Amino acid sequence: MPPKASCLDMLLLPIGKRDSIALAPVLDLLNHSYQASVSTYFDAKCRRFVIKTLRPYHKGDEVFISYGPHDNGFMLAEYGFVLPDNPYCVLSLDHAVESWIRAIKSKLDALRARAPITTENIDTLVALVKQHGLWGDFALSLDTTEPPYRLQATLYLILAAMQGSGLKGAVSRWECWRHGKDINGVGAKAEAATLCWIKQTCTDIALHAQQMSSTIQTTESSPIDPFLVHCLGIIWSKIDAIARHHSRN
Repeated sequence: MPPKASCLDMLLLPIGKRDSIALAPVLDLLNHSYQASVSTYFDAKCRRFVIKTLRPYHKGDEVFISYGPHDNGFMLAEYGFVLPDNPYCVLSLDHAVESWIRAIKSKLDALRARAPITTENIDTLVALVKQHGLWGDFALSLDTTEPPYRLQATLYLILAAMQGSGLKGAVSRWECWRHGKDINGVGAKAEAATLCWIKQTCTDIALHAQQMSSTIQTTESSPIDPFLVHCLGIIWSKIDAIARHHSRN
């Protein structure tokens, strides 16, 4: 997989007062390091793209830049490589949450009148989460054992509704929980279900990651680019590690 060409999206307000794309020859000769510390800007007066290091280098040292705080999936797709020790690796549960909600709505449609809530209620709850800026970016990492608040908040609200609280009851319990006013522990059931969902989902993802890692190992002698196989192996290994980390906590 070839590295991304040295083409930049830059805001050139002094020149065109609009977003612009510029070719930057030689820029892609600078290798990436997540430890690099640089400042970058476009010098409109001299009409050049400037990179300044914020740390000293000795004569003969390789000078690095940072391509950004990206996980290995992004690095592979955008730049054609991964880092085994990438500190920005995360496990995104966005797809898992969205799939789970679709499954809930499908089940509710099947139950119809016997369902505790409606699919429209689920849409209303999701809209409420979005209104509070808590939807998406459900990312887990190895750095913490506590799931992100935005993930807990989203799951708590929907699970509270599924447990028979109804739309208004679920929202009321959610607001109490969010403000630390869970009187008499009425939200304990939803909170326990939230943590259980995260652990079970991570257990399932870890199992899938292990299966994918085994599949990748069997393709090492296939016509597939061996470097790509190596990169995918690192990605699935890291996914497995993060998932297992959160399935145990």
